[in-house]
Formats: sequence, structure tokens, C-alpha cells
Amino acid sequence: MRTQFTTLDPDSAIERAIEEMTRAGHWLLPVCVGSRLVGSLSLRDLVAAISRADGGQGARTVAEAMDRSPLRCGMETSLEDVRSLICSSRQPAICVTSTDDDLVGMIDAFAVIDSLTIPQAFSGPEPEEVRQVRGNL
Repeated sequence: MRTQFTTLDPDSAIERAIEEMTRAGHWLLPVCVGSRLVGSLSLRDLVAAISRADGGQGARTVAEAMDRSPLRCGMETSLEDVRSLICSSRQPAICVTSTDDDLVGMIDAFAVIDSLTIPQAFSGPEPEEVRQVRGNL
């Protein structure tokens, strides 16, 4: 779980969200009021918001484009359950919250892959596909 990450304010301009997502290098950013998770904004949400903008009805703020039911789990959730949630929802990351809905961390799909892939289990050299996913080329 990552505990250092960028968050967005629901009142932020969509252009600011694009800048933050580009700078952070993540495909999903949590949207918070204080520390309380109120939504998430994914690359897919941004593309949809920009597509609507071409017709003049595009989102101007993060609140207009965000998912108000972000994918989330508690700190006690098993890694296997996190994997299942990410796979079934096809989201790039999951927000980890406390019992009070305060955002405490994030887990992205690459962290799940890395945690569930045990290089020592392979006999011989690590397969190239595994190195590509991990970025170890």
C-alpha cells in the first residue's frame, strides 16, 4: 500500500486534475474533502469528461467528472480480495480507507501483481513478460 500520493479536491478545475495526474504518473487519483474520501478520478473518467467537452457539455470541475462511488477497501482486506476487486471493476487502483472513510492509502494493480508474483518460485531466469510488467528491463 502506498501512503504518499496526490489527492484532488472536488472543486478543482479539470485542467488541474489533468496536470496532477500527469505529474503523479498514476491512472487514478482519490478525491478528498480533508482526509475523507468522496470520489476518485481515473484516466477513463477524464477521457469521458473531455469527450463531453467537445459537445460543449464537458465537465469543468473534478466533482463533475469523478466517480462518486470509488473502489475502496479497508486496511484489513486481504491481497487476494484486493486483486479480485481490481480485476472485477477493471480499475487501475483501489483506495484504502479507515472505518471513518478517511483515506489512508492506495494500492495499484502493479503493486498487486508484484506482491502476488514470487520470482523465487520460478526455476531458471525470470521470464521476460514478468520483467516487462515490473519494469525491470
